[in-house]
Amino acid sequence: MPIRRQTILTFDTWRYPCVLSQMHTNMKKAQDLNQLIDLVHEAVYEVDELRACLEHDDDEAATYTPFLDDLDKMLRDLHESMASGKYAGVGKGEDLAFMPLFKKHERNIPFRELLRTINATHREGFEA
Repeated sequence: MPIRRQTILTFDTWRYPCVLSQMHTNMKKAQDLNQLIDLVHEAVYEVDELRACLEHDDDEAATYTPFLDDLDKMLRDLHESMASGKYAGVGKGEDLAFMPLFKKHERNIPFRELLRTINATHREGFEA
């Protein structure tokens, strides 16, 4: 599993300390479906954590509002398809449904490396 580092986002941290984990660029692809499901579950958790941070800061919320609901739904749908056995599988060379949204808002996504890793595993296959 990759090493996690903590990054503090500046949402008035003196009033509302908010810490989101941020994966760094050396993340490896999942080795099997269970690890991929765990990564998607972690991405859903990161969305929930970001929402919790934004409850107290309307100014910062404007940065994330354009994509957060859609990204949340896509990740939850992906997780459900994997958990229920309806997931089509990895290594087919296609991006996941959230990638156009991701590419448009990448700069503003604190857990972007996690999403990149999920998509790379889906597109290219499991880590050997």
